Amino acid sequence: MKIKPPALVAAVSLSIPVLISAQTGGTKSPAKSVPAKSTPAKPTPAAKPAPAKAPSPEEKPAEGSGPALKSRQSTVYGLLVMQIGEGKLAGQASQMNCTAVQGGADPAVLKFNQEVGSEMEGALNEVKKYMSVRHNGWPSGWTIEMSFEDRYQPKDGPSAAVACALLVDSLITGAPLQDKTAVTGDLTAAGTVQPVGGVPDKLRAAATKHCTVACIPVKNARSMADHALLKGPRPLTAIQIFTAEKFDDAKKIASTPRDLDVDQAISEFGEIARVLNTNASPAAALRHPKVVERLKKVLGLAPNHLSAKLLLEMATGTGTKALSAAGSLEAINSESEALVAGIRTGSPEKLSKDKIADALSRLVAIRPRLDKRTTAYADSLVDFGKTFRQYTVGDAPESQAEAQKAINDLRGKAARVSSEWEKLRTDQALMETVMDQ
Repeated sequence: MKIKPPALVAAVSLSIPVLISAQTGGTKSPAKSVPAKSTPAKPTPAAKPAPAKAPSPEEKPAEGSGPALKSRQSTVYGLLVMQIGEGKLAGQASQMNCTAVQGGADPAVLKFNQEVGSEMEGALNEVKKYMSVRHNGWPSGWTIEMSFEDRYQPKDGPSAAVACALLVDSLITGAPLQDKTAVTGDLTAAGTVQPVGGVPDKLRAAATKHCTVACIPVKNARSMADHALLKGPRPLTAIQIFTAEKFDDAKKIASTPRDLDVDQAISEFGEIARVLNTNASPAAALRHPKVVERLKKVLGLAPNHLSAKLLLEMATGTGTKALSAAGSLEAINSESEALVAGIRTGSPEKLSKDKIADALSRLVAIRPRLDKRTTAYADSLVDFGKTFRQYTVGDAPESQAEAQKAINDLRGKAARVSSEWEKLRTDQALMETVMDQ
């Protein structure tokens, strides 16, 4: 039986919670950057120094203290995401540019030359603190500007912090950065790389921009394991993924020249990826003894090569068989968003029969791989979706009594969804696990 849309909206007031928060290119109002002050070190007295040739502007620090800049400009790909509706994220791989303009303040000003949100401003401030400690001071007499190539799109979140740190470090040391390498991650003032959201989407965007290597926070490794469990080996061969726990881990991957072992690992894995990407059955090819041996070789050269690690686990059957708690909730949220979008927006009539069916089939498909603690919640959504579809694509009720029965039925299914979510939300052990992942 079919219930008219207004009656359905009145019957069910359901808002599926946002289960996993991801850092996005949001639209928060930007906050003014407040650079961290560094204490100038007193110059060492010298007795009548011998005349010397004046250093070039790139080498000569302004009055005061701090490291000289050995380069005026550096670039690297930073990875971000933005919400595009229905629980989906769109990755962004944006070439970031860092330029030093002489004649600035003492200490040098570090800023974005475009509008960004307060979280991104705060992350840049942490970068300045870490660079000041790392290089025993902060440059003087410069204005150091950060920018994204797509500068007119809103940006926020801490995802670009590691990229910003690499750019500043490149100016100070003079070491250029790899032109086909992308990075993402937050950074503390102690140089620890922190996890961020939307990593699979970011990596997909990096591969689309023809980046060949990417560096992500080590704490996001499980999210890629979850992604590979759902999508297979392709995301792991589309781009070579490394993990970073500290800033130096990211620098080792992004700087030019690279460490010889890392270069060899990248070359070796490139051959493996070529074989798998051209094979009609990559999962079968992955189990070939020669491929397994070469993956082990890659990990011997670069233990933080995540693509090689996860592929080796797939090949040997030692990898995870179920999604993490965080991955389970994220998958449920993603697949159920389209299902309830019409209700949440007050426009259920815009949901097509095919769209409802697709959402239900995807929820059913991922169920065997979910963390067992989340299956009751997934089942409640499937039950609600089936009922919603039954009463919106069938024949209209023949009587007022039948219509009221259908409405009560929908209310009951919606109440179960809310109840199952509440159980998850108040499960302290589960939520602690989710936050840690």
